Amino acid sequence: MEHYRHFLMFNLDKFDDWKVRMQAHLSAIHDEMWDVITDGPIKILQVNTNRAADDPTSPAMIPKDKSLLTTEERTRANLDNIVKDILYKALDESLFPRVRKCKSAKDIWDTLMHIGEGDEQEKENKLTIAMKRFKDFKLSTKESITDMEARFMKLLMDIRDLDEEKLSQKERNLKIL
Repeated sequence: MEHYRHFLMFNLDKFDDWKVRMQAHLSAIHDEMWDVITDGPIKILQVNTNRAADDPTSPAMIPKDKSLLTTEERTRANLDNIVKDILYKALDESLFPRVRKCKSAKDIWDTLMHIGEGDEQEKENKLTIAMKRFKDFKLSTKESITDMEARFMKLLMDIRDLDEEKLSQKERNLKIL
């Protein structure tokens, strides 16, 4: 279990891998957990029986009182808390203060995405560095073909994560040749 938890720890050096693993982990626990990340906390609604027919501004649906929630509705309404707990546990002491005031799992996720991906200037800088590494890429001395291929695939993934369309298949093929 500890080995598995290691992969869920937020790591800037392996941010894109962490993001994919965390999405898979949350989706595997409950199929609506990813909805909590993308849309915010799930709100359980009920028909507004006090809605005045002559008042079109009164809402047709209103939040359901907590005491009236079924077991399934309570579980769904609590998913935001579960996701927050999982995300908090993925952070070390240096990152937690940056998200501790976030009100929802979506807010935490958005903050972590900003930390990991950076702003547009940071993304552009990362892409420039990755493209320079691609341009300079070659087989190192005493490096096996398998190791070189793994290093090349990692570099391609880094570039693709930053800009899906940056390299054509032809450019990739020519570089490896």
